[in-house]
Amino acid sequence: MACVVRAIGIGVLGLLLAAIGVAAAVLLWAHLWLRGAASPLPAPGTLARALSADEDGPQTLRWINSASQDMPRGLVLDAGLDPTPEAPYRMSHPSFVLEWADGRILLIDVGMTNDEAVRFGRPAELLLGARPTEPHTSTATRLAARQDDVAGVVFSHLHTDHVEGIAALCAGRDEPLPVFGTTGQFEATNHTTRPGLELLQAAGCVELVPLTGRGPLLRVPGFPGVRVLAVAGHTPGSQVVAARVGAGKERFLFTGDVANARDGIRHDVPKPWLYSTFIVPEDGARLAEVRSLLRSLETDEGFTLVVPHDERAIEDAGVLRWTTAP
Repeated sequence: MACVVRAIGIGVLGLLLAAIGVAAAVLLWAHLWLRGAASPLPAPGTLARALSADEDGPQTLRWINSASQDMPRGLVLDAGLDPTPEAPYRMSHPSFVLEWADGRILLIDVGMTNDEAVRFGRPAELLLGARPTEPHTSTATRLAARQDDVAGVVFSHLHTDHVEGIAALCAGRDEPLPVFGTTGQFEATNHTTRPGLELLQAAGCVELVPLTGRGPLLRVPGFPGVRVLAVAGHTPGSQVVAARVGAGKERFLFTGDVANARDGIRHDVPKPWLYSTFIVPEDGARLAEVRSLLRSLETDEGFTLVVPHDERAIEDAGVLRWTTAP
């Protein structure tokens, strides 16, 4: 009997070690892949000049928040480097709505539906001390009758909390919905972004449109006043989106998950080590490089940072909520 128990124990230990080995190999591959995904970043002044050269940019910028969740800042910033670790932090899951004079709409990310938002936030609630998620609305529901005016979507990256609302946008839509992204975003997926790409492929209306062109600043066809920067770092296909909005030509940078809190960029504070190593494998050196670029664009060139997961920072940036006209 003792021999049987010992054999079972050895077998279980072997399976456990094998599982750990597979997980370690997946994480190592993800980190190495990210290090090879980085491309050159724009030189100072080139982004502002590119946006200024466009006519007929978007006239308005609004946002739709699919969900909010209060949580300790230590879940999104390295607490040892955070200058205000006790400050409140409220995570948001938005879609940004850029509208042109003729009524065309370009969305940046699409957020989640209510049920998915609750499910997505539950691990942080049960294990990490976050408050329960407050679901608000889906992007499709908030757009209401204006859904048909959505002429394109750009995703900062393909994690499901940015992508899951796409199925609701496709429901009942007759026309294809172009989704613009770099070739890397559509092809260089890893275990964290593959589920998001599968959501796009299953949505029923999505037409993947690879962005082409030379240099680090890519035009979005049909949407002047917008540029996409392939930055990687957070995921292999992560993108920062730049837009020049309104008659005043105010310049915005939609940073994606380069940082989950604006202070991560302004004070050069990375995400917690455990998160960036195990939960979502990231290229820390590349993210530091991108944070530096975004800081210089804000301080030296007058760009406004829009950090999607920092609800208070979005409000501080002066971005108004979307309200559908009656």
